[in-house]
Amino acid sequence: MKKIISAAVIFFLMHSCFAQSTYYKGEWSVKNKKDLFTCLAKIDVQSDGTATGEFIWTYISIDSNNAELVEMYKGKKNYFGIEYTAGTFNAGSNDIYLETKTLSDPWKILGTTKYYFKLSADKQILYGTTTDLNDEAPGLVYAAEVKSAAKEFNDLKSKIKSD
Repeated sequence: MKKIISAAVIFFLMHSCFAQSTYYKGEWSVKNKKDLFTCLAKIDVQSDGTATGEFIWTYISIDSNNAELVEMYKGKKNYFGIEYTAGTFNAGSNDIYLETKTLSDPWKILGTTKYYFKLSADKQILYGTTTDLNDEAPGLVYAAEVKSAAKEFNDLKSKIKSD
């Protein structure tokens, strides 16, 4: 019996000391615009409330009324890059604040931002806003947990780093 209790305590301590990784699939858009990126994200939350995120964003479309954006994204549909973020998680409110730290963006499709997320009570839905970009409306993010996405995430991440 002592061995079982000891093993349970060790497992609990190990689990509480390391990050809890959750994978999400979702999208970023802007209200009343055609801007759209999809994402596969990995969010890690530490027991001390620190959080990190890796977002693999795929460019789908932009507002065709903005000539500068049209030129910038010309020929880049379905290209992707990685955004690395860091911030905090408030367990009491299920709020996550993240901001861009670095980008791995060979095709120059990403920008830096700040994320203000809320997790659903069951932590399966991640939703929120990004900061205003160039005095435009803030971006909207919505993603759902995908339990079997670790391999897909790592494969895609490896592809970006090798290109």
